[in-house]
Amino acid sequence: MARLIPLLLSFFMTTWAIGQVVSDRPLILTAPFPEDRQVTGLPDSETSDAVLTSTTERRGGYRLVAPTGGNVWSIDLDALTTAPPAGTQLVVLAPTPTSGDVDLLVNGHGPYPLLASVGVRADGAEIPEGTALSVVMDGTGFQIMNTNVRPRRPCPDGTVAVNSRYCIETTEHSAVDFFVAATTCGSQGMRLCEWGEFLIACQRAAALGLTGPTNNWEWSNDASNENNCARVVGASSCLSAGNSFVSDSIDRSFRCCYTR
Repeated sequence: MARLIPLLLSFFMTTWAIGQVVSDRPLILTAPFPEDRQVTGLPDSETSDAVLTSTTERRGGYRLVAPTGGNVWSIDLDALTTAPPAGTQLVVLAPTPTSGDVDLLVNGHGPYPLLASVGVRADGAEIPEGTALSVVMDGTGFQIMNTNVRPRRPCPDGTVAVNSRYCIETTEHSAVDFFVAATTCGSQGMRLCEWGEFLIACQRAAALGLTGPTNNWEWSNDASNENNCARVVGASSCLSAGNSFVSDSIDRSFRCCYTR
């Protein structure tokens, strides 16, 4: 009997300790087969300091939040115990729309601006209720990653909106080689137009106010089937297309396009 008591105590202490493992060293799993080098049987994570299972990570439910409405969306999230660091990703179900800038208050931290794009505040009135917004903390605010709910950027001066996707310059630049043309557009925060973009705009030239889209060849941002050449467009008709050497050849006019 005297020996039985210590054995029982050891058994109960061991049973109580099961599932509570603490290690201050890396845990390295070794086995001949990959399926044996894994930890199984973990329950769903319920606290912020619990081991996160691959199933929980794939589901992503711990990122899903439904904030209260108004212009400050208040979020309570068990997965965070501190202020949200840069890189924090959340899926936010938009509440009832409210006109004006929106801020996020996360577990009492913030408020952080909700950004439609870099430096552009999101307007709550433009986000339908129930929209699942994928947002990422950039260090100072949460940027919306869903492109379908981002407001379109306004067209720069000297350009006109062809559709909701892009803008095009109404007048062409003087003739230069391809690289100078591309650099010029880039320095203005734009780019050379794609062949299809030029074609769509050219066919609506009168309505858009484009001047001279078919009076000579213009550089496009498309490659051609010739080495060291780029696609040129617009000589005599909107459908005209050809090849031209990008440098040490004939200079071409060009227009810049801008993605909205």
